[in-house]
Amino acid sequence: MKKILILLLTIGFVFMSSCNEDTFLKEEPKDNIFAENLFLNYDGFVNGLNAMYALVREDREGQSNTTRASLWQMGTDNVFVNGGAAAFDPFNDYNDLNSENALVSANFNWLYRIVNSANLIINRAENTPVDWMGTNDAADLVNQNKVIAQARLFRAWAYRHLRYGWGAVPLSLQEIEGSTYRSDWERNSIAEINAQMVIDLKFATENLEMREDVGLVNAAVAGTMLAEVYLDMGENEKAEIEALKVINSPEYQLMTTRFGVDASEPGTAFTDLFINPMPKNDNREVLWVLNNAYSDVVGNSYLNMKSIWNSYYSKDSKLKKYDLNTLYTYNGGKGTGRLSVTDSAFGWYGSTDDRYSEYAVKKYYIFPTDDSATSFNIIGTTKMVYSKPDDLEDNFLWPWVRKWEYNDPLFENASKNGQYDDQMFMRLAETYLLAAEALMKNNKPDLAASYLTTLRARSNASAVTASEVTMDFILEERSRELVTEEYRKHTLVRTGTFYERTVQYNPRLDETKVFEYNEYFPIPQDIIDANTGAVMPQNDGYN
Repeated sequence: MKKILILLLTIGFVFMSSCNEDTFLKEEPKDNIFAENLFLNYDGFVNGLNAMYALVREDREGQSNTTRASLWQMGTDNVFVNGGAAAFDPFNDYNDLNSENALVSANFNWLYRIVNSANLIINRAENTPVDWMGTNDAADLVNQNKVIAQARLFRAWAYRHLRYGWGAVPLSLQEIEGSTYRSDWERNSIAEINAQMVIDLKFATENLEMREDVGLVNAAVAGTMLAEVYLDMGENEKAEIEALKVINSPEYQLMTTRFGVDASEPGTAFTDLFINPMPKNDNREVLWVLNNAYSDVVGNSYLNMKSIWNSYYSKDSKLKKYDLNTLYTYNGGKGTGRLSVTDSAFGWYGSTDDRYSEYAVKKYYIFPTDDSATSFNIIGTTKMVYSKPDDLEDNFLWPWVRKWEYNDPLFENASKNGQYDDQMFMRLAETYLLAAEALMKNNKPDLAASYLTTLRARSNASAVTASEVTMDFILEERSRELVTEEYRKHTLVRTGTFYERTVQYNPRLDETKVFEYNEYFPIPQDIIDANTGAVMPQNDGYN
């Protein structure tokens, strides 16, 4: 546990320092930025928060063309592992998942780095003298509370992952210094974790604006997260209230008509969202965006969404004969196909649904007829064909959801795996889906159907009647709208449907390869071993 909880002293702040990380963590104040030197004024806290934003964006980064977020998406009803990496392989057969899994361990440690960095900022903001750089006492208090609110939201964001990933986990709320280091952590209950998340998120909703500067978290993000926590707690009326606050705010709206740079080109309002993720592009649906910049900009880093979701089509025996940079340029960029959407999930779309149109799902491959690239030939099609589960391993022509396609601005870089585009991290559609779930659970099926119909109408999907509003329908609507965005396993764990839906709909998993206890991951063995002062119980099924 020491390795995850002792890193509190400016974890992540190496993003702002030229110091070598190994040296930086040796606590040499003359050579490094420490909390005592950084958190003297409002600007110092802003720099500290910037480091936290960098930690959170690791959600879409990872080694070997993976993402941290994959852990909460694969091995579920709507996502299977296609071109696996070592740590991914057990999610095609949970018998092989154990407490030594590298991704499980890395994510657990990463989340506690976020928790502990948040605790550091909260403690210093609340308990040390700071020049808050306001024009008066009231302005000072606003600045102070904005800093604390962002840190509290990040702490809740991390505990959300921990709660759904591992269930009961240690609840750490204090800055960890030498005198407060512990090796006797105990697992707090899910109820205790949720209660703290409510406290943190309520503070954020009360002290952040509904819309903050682009890239920053805000009250809409906090309110959407709070609605989900209330649903998890069975506080459905509170969930309804929080979701509708966000939906009814004038700052946001569903984008129901064409907009943005390609509005005059063939496409759909739904796919315009991903081409134009920024508010400056008239996107009023995005609640939280990840700002990005190209590789020559200091402080940026590439994301892996394209690489992990686009199939590895250039490995196909026919397609690999074409010039690869040209092939990538006109087909959404190079992919490695780590993860794929299940055929069942693709089957949940109706025939008129834009979310399954050729603009939203890759269905064929094109190549220019000449150097002018004014016309193209279709040189192949995607295929959902298999006779047995093993046929889905390295299935190079499987279709993909096109949300994360990316063309590098330099043709010679077309074969690179990373991407440097801005990306939506949370959007209003998810708030609509949480509202519909809360309304259904509050015995208001007519209103739930109305919100679902409004969302579906944007994509030319059919209207929903009150009698159709069930948990299964909402789960499948969440997939239709949010697949590859949603942390799907969280949703299935929260609704108690992980096992039954995964067995029913994942083509690579059956009753011999996934079990009810797999709704939670194993506690990493290094955490158990380091917690020498108390027993850290392992989750059921992994002993």
